[in-house]
Amino acid sequence: MIWYAEKKRNTAVPADQLPDICGIRLNGYAESFRELARSFEVGRSSKLCDRRTLFEEERQSENRKVIAGHLKELADIMEQTAEEIAGLEPLEKGLWKKLLIAMRDRDVELEGACILPANENGRQISLRLRTRREGGIPAADLADLLEPFFGRKYTLSYTTAEWVDSESRTFLFVEQPIYMAFTGFARVVKSGEEISGDNISVLQSEKGTLSLLLSDGTGSGDGACRGSGWVLDLTEKLIENGYGAETALRLVNAAAVTMGDEIGHPTLDMCQIDLARGCCEFCKAGGAISFHKRGSEVEPVEGGQLPLGIFQDLEPHRKFLSLRDGDSIILMTDGVLDAFHENGYEESVVGFLENMDETGPQEMAEKLMQLAIFASGGNIRDDMTILVAMIRKNPV
Repeated sequence: MIWYAEKKRNTAVPADQLPDICGIRLNGYAESFRELARSFEVGRSSKLCDRRTLFEEERQSENRKVIAGHLKELADIMEQTAEEIAGLEPLEKGLWKKLLIAMRDRDVELEGACILPANENGRQISLRLRTRREGGIPAADLADLLEPFFGRKYTLSYTTAEWVDSESRTFLFVEQPIYMAFTGFARVVKSGEEISGDNISVLQSEKGTLSLLLSDGTGSGDGACRGSGWVLDLTEKLIENGYGAETALRLVNAAAVTMGDEIGHPTLDMCQIDLARGCCEFCKAGGAISFHKRGSEVEPVEGGQLPLGIFQDLEPHRKFLSLRDGDSIILMTDGVLDAFHENGYEESVVGFLENMDETGPQEMAEKLMQLAIFASGGNIRDDMTILVAMIRKNPV
């Protein structure tokens, strides 16, 4: 990383050469992974033609294709990282001094700074900061200092520390996205159980993406909870490390196959919302129907055909949608839809959502859950979970 600093330390490699060296190494690693992927794609055939041998060869061929796909994804991430490193820019000397003074006025010491290359979500500013003020300073309070210098509104990245204190730390500030999202959820446990087999998670990244994750474990109770929890834990790690929704789902499915009956066959329902561009991607493996609400118009998003862990090469159900100010995304487990079985499942939910007033996401989730409980006559036959995200435009 390139730092503009008043004092330079002696290093084995000059600081201005580090990006080139790191980029060369990452691109070399990426090419190695691509070459390894090509080796897995090479077909192997046996001279024997009995059914058992053919079946085994077909299974191994599918496994090799999955591994090759994972290696290519790793290569893509490495090449993208190399491009970002190569594009790092130090602050111009005059700008550095002005920002240094502005930070000192807030009792903050600026020890280093660089600009990350622009992408579809704009530029990112990396600052190394510390303060001698007792109790420290919220890092988010420093974001407003950047607008006069860079001409854009910035906000603190969700991936960095939240507090500036006496320890030197690196803080990442990102351009404020066009949209922001508010979330809410409601959950009810199956009658006779104490633990829900459903699990949810909401992830935010510095690239302006909000990931909604929902997993329905096999059956109910503690075992189902462990299965769906394992799915979300692994999915979170993959997304946080740069994997796309589809690749993350395929990797989780491949891992679930090796786990066998240990985790059952949970579903995985993902919706990644791009707050910078105003669009979203649904990626589903066995998940129930989801819904996109815009005013009184409601669009169902079909669920995936199969849950995780059944076939090695799973083809997830994907759908892309554009978003506007006031839109809502509603994810739910099949227990909610099943509660409306006497009134037409999907049609009932669509009707309720169409007539639902524009309230906040928490109120929407709770109101829909109350309707599901009423429709089931209070007999909760399965765990029910609803996750809602509402999109709002950021003030200019």
